[in-house]
Amino acid sequence: MIYYIAMFIAGLVLVLKGGDSFVDSSTAIARRFGIPRVVIGGTIVSLATTAPELVVSTTASYMGDSGIALGNALGSAIANIGLIVSVSAILAPIAIDVEDFRRRSLWMFVSAILVLVFAWDLVVDRRTGLILVAIAVLYLSLNTLRAVLERKKETAPKPSKEEDIPLIKAITTFLFGAVLVIVGSKMLVNSGIEIAKALGIPSLIIGLTAVAVGTSLPELVTAISSAKKKVADLSIGNIVGANILNLGFITGISATINPLTLDSFTRSYAFPWLFIMIFGMMIIFWRKGKMSKRDGIIMLSLYIIYNLGLLVYSMMSH
Repeated sequence: MIYYIAMFIAGLVLVLKGGDSFVDSSTAIARRFGIPRVVIGGTIVSLATTAPELVVSTTASYMGDSGIALGNALGSAIANIGLIVSVSAILAPIAIDVEDFRRRSLWMFVSAILVLVFAWDLVVDRRTGLILVAIAVLYLSLNTLRAVLERKKETAPKPSKEEDIPLIKAITTFLFGAVLVIVGSKMLVNSGIEIAKALGIPSLIIGLTAVAVGTSLPELVTAISSAKKKVADLSIGNIVGANILNLGFITGISATINPLTLDSFTRSYAFPWLFIMIFGMMIIFWRKGKMSKRDGIIMLSLYIIYNLGLLVYSMMSH
């Protein structure tokens, strides 16, 4: 048991380090090719920060563990709102562009609805997986096109001396990060499965909690950093984009590799909490255009209640 816990922690460290390398190197490569800042933030960074979730879920799906594959995708989406957005708001109130947020949040809501509908019979098959992937790709394409049309004249910012990374080094760092994420993901999945077996709890719980929070840490670190710099709103677009990718791209690819089988607990507990978090964030931002410290505390409290429910279920299962 201690061996698998150590392996889990080591895998988590590798995934985090690899994810960090992904974000830095992909941004540096984008700058080198003159990609506008808005496109970097709206698509490339979202793709890079969800790389850990993608590799973990696809690895779990390949190994036939739907619990971790789907639990990681759903749990990360819930953690992105309940933990990351709320902590950001507690550290520094978040004001956003309401029109832009409404457009992105509707994509997130539709993605969640589609996953729920496709998973209602407790199976997400390859055909519906491909549909989810197509939805995510459409979102990325339209988001990029809109950004280019609206910001035609904007060019990639000239990197400062600290950001002036040679292209070869950036590519090497990207590949190094990929290796770390792949190796770390394998360790996370293997150890997560063994820990779940040893504790006598469903692997879904491991996916919804430890794995989901672990793979979401890059977004959390980015959000906290943005909050400290008084630009917390910059992380919201990334969070919403990451959720769309978690629900569409990651769930879809995982189901394409191997059909995902769910249990009734996922449908009756995880999905309702996913919508509670999505609706909570949408209502707050749609009404006020900002999230205050008080709002952040409320959302964080809901996330704590959600985890307590998982704890009770784990104890009952055990």
